[in-house]
Amino acid sequence: MTHPPSLPMQSKAGRALSGTISAPGDKSISHRALILASQVLGSTKITGMLEGEDVLGTAKALGQMSVRIERTAPHTWQVQGVGTGGLSEASDVLNMGNSGTGARLMMGLVTPYPFVTFFTGDNSLRKRPMKRVMAPLQEMGARFEARESSKLPLALCGTLETMPIEYTLPVASAQVKSAILLAAINTAGITTVIEPEATRDHTERMLRHFGWQVETKKLAKGVSISLKGHQKLPVAHREISVPADPSSAAFLAVAALITPGSDITIPQVCVNPLRTGLYTTLREMGASIEFLNERISAGEEVADIRVRHSTLKAVSVPAERAPSMIDEYPILAVAAAYAKGTTVMQGLGELKVKESDRLNAIANGMHACGVTAKIAGDTLSIEGSGVVKGGGTVVTHYDHRIAMSFLVMGMNAGQPIHIDDGSAIATSFPGFAELMNSVGAQIALDVAVAAPLSKIQKLVVAIDGPASSGKGTLARRLAEHFGYGYLDTGSIYRAVGLKIIYSGKDPYDKRAAIDAALALNAQDLANPRLRQERIGMAASIISAIPEVRSILLDFQRNFAKNSKGAVLDGRDIGTVVCPDANVKIFITASLETRAKRRHRELQGEGIEVVYESVLEDLRERDERDAQRAVAPLIPASDAIVLDTSNLDAQSVFAKAVEIVNKKMA
Repeated sequence: MTHPPSLPMQSKAGRALSGTISAPGDKSISHRALILASQVLGSTKITGMLEGEDVLGTAKALGQMSVRIERTAPHTWQVQGVGTGGLSEASDVLNMGNSGTGARLMMGLVTPYPFVTFFTGDNSLRKRPMKRVMAPLQEMGARFEARESSKLPLALCGTLETMPIEYTLPVASAQVKSAILLAAINTAGITTVIEPEATRDHTERMLRHFGWQVETKKLAKGVSISLKGHQKLPVAHREISVPADPSSAAFLAVAALITPGSDITIPQVCVNPLRTGLYTTLREMGASIEFLNERISAGEEVADIRVRHSTLKAVSVPAERAPSMIDEYPILAVAAAYAKGTTVMQGLGELKVKESDRLNAIANGMHACGVTAKIAGDTLSIEGSGVVKGGGTVVTHYDHRIAMSFLVMGMNAGQPIHIDDGSAIATSFPGFAELMNSVGAQIALDVAVAAPLSKIQKLVVAIDGPASSGKGTLARRLAEHFGYGYLDTGSIYRAVGLKIIYSGKDPYDKRAAIDAALALNAQDLANPRLRQERIGMAASIISAIPEVRSILLDFQRNFAKNSKGAVLDGRDIGTVVCPDANVKIFITASLETRAKRRHRELQGEGIEVVYESVLEDLRERDERDAQRAVAPLIPASDAIVLDTSNLDAQSVFAKAVEIVNKKMA
């Protein structure tokens, strides 16, 4: 799944915000309402549900497994539950779009089923690690076949013989906790999750609302949640009213706080104590925020929130508050930019593995708009002066919260603030710009940028470089940024090998290898089995067959002719595969730099490896690549060489975008 075309937008100072303005339904609760409604017999009416792309993706995935879900009115849905154990095997891959929540929760749900479920997502979700959720589900009995670094696409092999576990979360994560509990409802025995730090408890609350018995105990440090599987719930008609999302309401609240003269009310917002860390922090900064008409709805605390423009001051936000506001740090950073003094936010490691690397995205966006931001480990500091210069363009990385945060920042900036792409906003807050404009904002399509986009040349971009240089990461980002097709040329031999192995043929069978290569298509490259060891061995064998190499060379060249433009990465793209490519970039770094990067990557995946062995492995690979008789690893004569030894990923990406833009011009 690729992203929709880029949607450049801008925001500039408007009038004071006033009146009642409703935030969309809570995304976390919407996901859980759909999933748990599918697991009880009877029908469930869900009102107020978020109708963003993420939640609709979960509804579609459940529909693929025999759950009947219908939209009966605007923001009103009817779910006909199949009961515990009632799901059917999906006939196709579950594409979870941009939703990490949807993907991880659905993995837990299908773990106790004796069939294989395939998961994929958009380019952004496929970059996000799934190891943390895979680990406990594997303990319960699930088996996974996934890409390197435990990323989507992947296959989950479930089982009827799931085992109850007691699992202590190594990192606070409501998604991982929820995945375990969803697997537990269909697992005999008592499953317990121990949280050293309490995280969002929407799953526990929703389970109780439907009738499951869930035991929660406070510990000396943290909390334990226990659930007995195979509970019998009555057949019934149920109703759930989804409250407004406090994370979405946060954009409205901060917009009012920083815009002089503003006074707004946001009705029926979820004010679950584990979700109100941002509002606590804003009040500490001097914000005028009131919770009115507090009540309970579907097991959740709900209130109407009144927010008035306020003069803000800097504060220090402790790490222990992070779980209650992890999604709100981008918009808190905007409030901090308008506050006086240096706001320090600690414990933000989780932001590095969200829809984007939000920690760096926030800092880079701040710099673009004239605000000083510093990152030290997992701590972010924002130096506010009460005013924001603006005038910059923010790279959003297809992250809805980054996009909305900087559009809010522009609402009182000295100069308009531009974002490169606002299309991701639809995943969580459809109609955000129109809603904000209705109460005084001035958010619009950035016509100066958007108009030329329709006339952009569809170029072929060749990215070459040695192992662990970062060429794959750069190529994917460029393809996403410009809306081009992307081909990981390293996967095509594996895809042919997979066709041979899974058709029961021998990789040494030349005719079978040729036939498999001729039948190769783009869908084969997304198969989660590509990283199996036996597939790699088959790929090595068939790569020695000249006819196969010729067929796959044509495959790569045909891909490059894609009318939508194309980005290919490898080690001989600019010299052999696409010698006529419009743009050729050879990305490299010192051997030591690449070894350090690879070592950190392996450690992040939980793989214990000695740095010296990584260094030696890369040195040997460099020597083999340089000494190849055919197409040795060298830059094309007309390639632009980027040495990234002293550059971070964002700087490399920015330079590459500049190179492509110059070629377009």
